Amino acid sequence: MNPNSPLDEWRFLVGEWKSRAKDQFGEKGMIEGVAVFSMEPSEKFIMVSGESRCEGRLLNKSISLLFYDEAEQKFKRKSFYSYGFVNNEVEYARGNNEIRFNIEMEPLPKQFEGIRWRSYIKKISEKKVAMGLKMAKEGEEFRRYGETVLVKTS
Repeated sequence: MNPNSPLDEWRFLVGEWKSRAKDQFGEKGMIEGVAVFSMEPSEKFIMVSGESRCEGRLLNKSISLLFYDEAEQKFKRKSFYSYGFVNNEVEYARGNNEIRFNIEMEPLPKQFEGIRWRSYIKKISEKKVAMGLKMAKEGEEFRRYGETVLVKTS
């Protein structure tokens, strides 16, 4: 790996994390999640394997790979959900402690036709990050769909 890769700034993610969010992502009630970040399948990626539950009911399982595309000079993330779709995420903005992505879903679920999606990851501290989704219907401004704060446990 390039010793000065922008991915290096996100290595603090490696470890186990827990999250809680209330009434987010189209759900009513407390959503609890666990996520394990690792440098898999190599040091050029940060993989996260996660699971979310609402009031004890399994919502979804997911696997994501975050990487830095040297050719395009952008972060990219591929997120696979047990719902049966994949988010192809490409950086559109980056700050000191945040990456923002435009999302293209495949296959596009029928209920999401005509909706544009964005996601973000924001470093709050070495032990706390926020991850979220924004959505916009055609001709409208983006609005928050949900955000969860993850706290590092190990």
